[in-house]
Amino acid sequence: MRKLFTFVIICFIFNSSYAQQELTNDSILELMDLGFGKEVILSKINTSTVAFDTSIPALKKLKEKGVPSEVLAAMIDTDNKTAEVGVFFKEDGKLIKILPSIFSGNRTSTLGSSLSLGIAPAKKKSYVNNPVSENHIRQNKPEFIFQFDAEDKNDLNQVNWWFKTASSPNEFVLTQLKQKKNRRELVVAKAREITGTSQTGIDDKDTIDFEIEDLGKGRYKITPKYALEPGEYCFFYQGNMLAKGYTNTSIFDFSIIN
Repeated sequence: MRKLFTFVIICFIFNSSYAQQELTNDSILELMDLGFGKEVILSKINTSTVAFDTSIPALKKLKEKGVPSEVLAAMIDTDNKTAEVGVFFKEDGKLIKILPSIFSGNRTSTLGSSLSLGIAPAKKKSYVNNPVSENHIRQNKPEFIFQFDAEDKNDLNQVNWWFKTASSPNEFVLTQLKQKKNRRELVVAKAREITGTSQTGIDDKDTIDFEIEDLGKGRYKITPKYALEPGEYCFFYQGNMLAKGYTNTSIFDFSIIN
């Protein structure tokens, strides 16, 4: 009877403490202290939201405390998974999703072209409201995760279609946004009247190079090649557009702050 009572108490603690929380390195150690075997811990890892630190020092610490190799391997494997497609950035070991910001409108700047008799280009600028992004990143060389849908290309909607049709981050560009009072602007097209030429998309000189690491299963790690100055930035999709009325009207924006 006493053993049954103890088992019920352990199950209650397990359910109340971990059902609604992210599993962390400390969670794994607590589960081991409660006497759960590796099979139970592995099952919990596979069915939970996790925020593991799988750096070498952290793994060394867990190993020294007796965490089985199978559990360590499962923790590392979860670092290569996200629950949904999209763009994420890492903050304190957690993946935070960047929701797309919708363009609020467009402006065409023709004054410079007129004054230069068509030599300077006319520019089309798209803008989003608010002078700063809601996504604040406190690192000047942040790490991003792009998760594409490598299997189902048919379930399209206006929110995730980029990640159903694109196959790699090479179809996106990283660029800086220009702050204008209560909004942020991005030049998305240029045209020169004197030559009759036009360009759609972000100018190469305005793009920021980044490194791509293929993590498998449609997942990529993105890191800017150089430290980013404090300011407003975004990832902008300029791959192939879809039929059925799909257009690129959004950016994945973020702020680099001190």
